[in-house]
Amino acid sequence: MKTLLSFALAIVFMSSAFSQSKKLVAMSDTYQKAYKLGALYYETGSDKPFTGILYGKYDNGNYMTMQEYVNGIGNGKWIDFDPYGRKVCEGTYKDNRVEGPVTFFYEDGSIKSKGQYLHWKRPIGKWTYYDKEGNVVSTMIYTR
Repeated sequence: MKTLLSFALAIVFMSSAFSQSKKLVAMSDTYQKAYKLGALYYETGSDKPFTGILYGKYDNGNYMTMQEYVNGIGNGKWIDFDPYGRKVCEGTYKDNRVEGPVTFFYEDGSIKSKGQYLHWKRPIGKWTYYDKEGNVVSTMIYTR
């Protein structure tokens, strides 16, 4: 029952976060070629760079991650989940870099922190940290 609930929650997160018209493919069904930063992803059996959503799963079948790719490159939204199917964090990719707005969540789904990343997960600008009731606990300004 827990796995079914986790799966249902993952589908709700997916549909609200990603366009339903995008192709959904397991990362294990892809191959990679070198790129200036990271790799270009291709669906197995194709020579055209992948466009759509790539996902990874835990051994228990729950989603681990979902990431949006355009022409083989990470561009768009990504979401990471814990082994129980709860959303841990979400953010954006720009040219294979985790860059732009990012939000981290508590186990109950409330926001833990939010801010911006620059150049592959480097905090930049104002970050806000919350308690589980949604109250601001602290803010921090990150500079280069």
